[in-house]
Amino acid sequence: MSTPPSFTPDPKRRRPGSDDAHVVGEQARGGAPTPPPEAIAPQMWRISEEEADASRPLMPRTLDQPTRGTASMFPRRPAPEQAPPSFRPAASNPPSYAPGTGSGTYARSQGGQRQIRIAPTTPAVAPPAPAMPRSKRRHPILKTLCFFLVVLLGWGGFLLWDANANVGRVSALSGAADTAGTTYLLAGSDSRADGAVQDGFNESERADSIMLVNVAPNGQAVALSIPRDTYAQIPGVGWDKINASYAYGGPQLLVETVEKLTGLTVDHFVQIGMAAVPDMVDAVGGVELCYDNDANDPYSGLNWSAGCHKADGKTALQFSRMRYQDPEGDIGRTKRQRQVISKVIASTVSPSTLVNPAKTLRVERAGSSSFTVDEDSSVLTVASLVMALRSASSDQMMGVPPIESLDYTTSAGASAVLLRDTTADDFFAKLRSGTLTSSDLNQVDGY
Repeated sequence: MSTPPSFTPDPKRRRPGSDDAHVVGEQARGGAPTPPPEAIAPQMWRISEEEADASRPLMPRTLDQPTRGTASMFPRRPAPEQAPPSFRPAASNPPSYAPGTGSGTYARSQGGQRQIRIAPTTPAVAPPAPAMPRSKRRHPILKTLCFFLVVLLGWGGFLLWDANANVGRVSALSGAADTAGTTYLLAGSDSRADGAVQDGFNESERADSIMLVNVAPNGQAVALSIPRDTYAQIPGVGWDKINASYAYGGPQLLVETVEKLTGLTVDHFVQIGMAAVPDMVDAVGGVELCYDNDANDPYSGLNWSAGCHKADGKTALQFSRMRYQDPEGDIGRTKRQRQVISKVIASTVSPSTLVNPAKTLRVERAGSSSFTVDEDSSVLTVASLVMALRSASSDQMMGVPPIESLDYTTSAGASAVLLRDTTADDFFAKLRSGTLTSSDLNQVDGY
């Protein structure tokens, strides 16, 4: 049996100094091999006892060292049917070489080489789940918020439309040149036509309460109550109580009289009927009112014990109108009117009202059916007036102009309220410029 080519030593491919096995003795191409030294002869071994030949001695080598020769470096892969079992291609499912996914064993082939068998295993990694469509990945909270936003906008739009459909309109503005800032005139009518008060008084309609709300150019908001008996010059009529201007010429003459007194041009006129007070108070579920004196007034019908009490709509109206048993007279009356207005506004814009659609609708219907605005205004004007009133209340800029006398006798012999220097020119100059302070309000000489 001849020696395979892979075991034929090639002196040209010898690596000096390596640990690999090498041929002891060199053989010239076509010449006889040189026998190895006797000192290392015992370390040599042959392929088999039958093939032992002194012409092809080999040094011992480990199984892990590669064989020499071109044929051994680039072995020809045997055909599938002739290959050993460990090298025979698998029919299907090639083995996985991922760590920990298969089991391997070592076996020695017939040629003496060490082989590794790897048992094929099924991959443990599950196939990736299909990607969720982008439209289904939206957060459910975002959808909910969008839904509520649409509902809120729709509800607000309906309330605005319904209020504008029910609010009254009147020609009230004078057409005078505008002044800086924004000025609202809020007037309460004492007309008995709406049935809120039934006391047998059916004379001409007058302004039961007058409130001027001014937002200066610098943003200062002031809510100024003008006593209904204030002595003022009525255009085309002369000097008289200011509320008489309404009886002489309606809302427009009242606006002109207030403009002449204050030097401010009224931008928006809002009138409230007597029925608005009880309707609004009942719509918000009542308001808590405070008054430190007892009262049993037959003219207004108020029966009150000193202290704070939760009042319904009827009681709140009586509370606003009573003045004959008040030691401060008309001044005390304006204080209670401002208190009722502030409490109603606070309850109207409270979360308990805004989150309750039924309650919000009742408040809107009660207000819009009792409000009358000038032809250039709308429900948004009323909303801006409410915000100005809230600002003035929070800054404690609510009160009356400085008063010189609460019992001034007019030329006609009537009792009236006389402002300081007759028309309080310095006070209204500060009002126009937005430089008023809380100490400028509620000054009454003799108190």
